[in-house]
Amino acid sequence: ATPFRLRDVPGVAMKIVKEEGTSALWKGNTATMIRVFPYAGIQFMVFNEIKSIFVDRYEEEYLQSHPEPDNEHGTISRRNTIEKDKKWGMSTLESLAAGSTAGAISVLFTYPLDLTRAQLAVLKKQKGSRNGFVNVLMRNYSDGGASGLFRGITPTLLGMLPYAGVAFSINEQAKRHVTKIHDRDPTVVEKMVCGALSGLFAQSMTYPFEVTRRRMQTIGVLSQTKNTSVNVLGGCVETKAAQDAAKIAEEHIVHEAHLKSPSMLRVMNQVFKEQGYNGFFKGLTMNWLKGPVSFAISFTTFDIVKDWIDRKEAEWIENR
Repeated sequence: ATPFRLRDVPGVAMKIVKEEGTSALWKGNTATMIRVFPYAGIQFMVFNEIKSIFVDRYEEEYLQSHPEPDNEHGTISRRNTIEKDKKWGMSTLESLAAGSTAGAISVLFTYPLDLTRAQLAVLKKQKGSRNGFVNVLMRNYSDGGASGLFRGITPTLLGMLPYAGVAFSINEQAKRHVTKIHDRDPTVVEKMVCGALSGLFAQSMTYPFEVTRRRMQTIGVLSQTKNTSVNVLGGCVETKAAQDAAKIAEEHIVHEAHLKSPSMLRVMNQVFKEQGYNGFFKGLTMNWLKGPVSFAISFTTFDIVKDWIDRKEAEWIENR
């Protein structure tokens, strides 16, 4: 199989523009946006709720162990959300568990959207083709029933548990470390660095599951090389290696793709036969460019918006 090389990316991009137009570089972006709103919303909501449970428990334990008044008014102060987060936070294991749970729940609720998004991204843009979001989503259902909407969810969940857990844990603990060292809240730049590092480590650790799930999601689609922009290995469909790979996939896996979902182990075995261990890390360098930026923006944006909401809530309680 043709190895992935970062220097080939501009050539691949130019080929896509030449054959399908500039807009094809954003192919599947609408589907991504449709999926990312509920996915990210659920993930951050669940993580924040779990964090609140831990923080509230620590606050209650503190109040019970300090029955004496702690201010001039003779009362025991109850911290607001902002103060509690700064005072307590979560341990490494707690943030790991909270992140893993949040990631798994968000995947379960939005997986059919992710499957559709992955397939739209590789389908070649053609005039008159019925490759819209709803059409592809319904095609998955008609081909495989309800289970067809969740093809590839096993490696997704296996990858998401450590992926989200590590990402949230590193981000959470890194920010607390900055606060402890400098005795202040992290700046926006520091938050972005924490988010970028969390994404870099999380993606690198779980990338083999990412490769496997992409193969499971698109293997039935990519067998039809005339309708796709890339082949089963992620390369140009016109090369001999690509055509050979498509033939192998057709013979061993794709002919059953519409009858039943190929098993995770079978797909991983096929990737290993075609490309060896390196096949499970194909495209990782591109993710090193994209992932940290994505994580930095998403984590930092969440923190900024959450802090703003918490401040408004604290002001409302004080003025009530």
